[in-house]
Amino acid sequence: MATTPKAEIRKPSKGNPWMPQPPGLAETMARSAGDFRERATSSWREFIPWWHAQTDHLRLALVVVALVAVISLLNLTAAGLGRLGTSQTATAQTKPATVAATPAARTLTAEAPPIIPGKAWVATQLWQGSNSRVTEAFTVGTHWRVDWLYNPPTSGGIFQVFIYSADGALLMDMAANTQKAGPDSSFWVGPGSYFLKVNSTGGDWKLDVQDLH
Repeated sequence: MATTPKAEIRKPSKGNPWMPQPPGLAETMARSAGDFRERATSSWREFIPWWHAQTDHLRLALVVVALVAVISLLNLTAAGLGRLGTSQTATAQTKPATVAATPAARTLTAEAPPIIPGKAWVATQLWQGSNSRVTEAFTVGTHWRVDWLYNPPTSGGIFQVFIYSADGALLMDMAANTQKAGPDSSFWVGPGSYFLKVNSTGGDWKLDVQDLH
């Protein structure tokens, strides 16, 4: 009896070996890094002529603005880390109920100059200088103010005052941020203990805190 020959079974091809294969991960990363270096080099070559074309005064102003931005960022970062550390410490430790708490700032809000009959402003602290510094801690009542007098250098400068809580050194707010010469004030609602951090890029300044009694 004749048998029918079996059909030949062909395995499907896994791809054309002559077609280009897609690049691997390492090749893609190397190509991206090369493109980034090329763009960075091109941008730098365009920046150098532009920078040299600016006036000395404008270049100094740009450097001052960049410096202040870095200082402000560092202050805000430190404040965030301080809040995190204080929160973790408060969770891990429980203070005995018999220990008297030191007056500390909890909330702080800017306000318009208050007018309260029968009360007057009384200066409690006074500082002056020509560079950055951190003041001593002070305690104030519900209504208080920060006064300053700034005399910037002829080349220009910036004067900033940050309010920190003496309880955990938390950044509460900014009392002053100016480049202008002359006196000014900011008014605050929030009793407690604070200290001030002054950032000055040049010039002379005077600073005081007054409490409403």
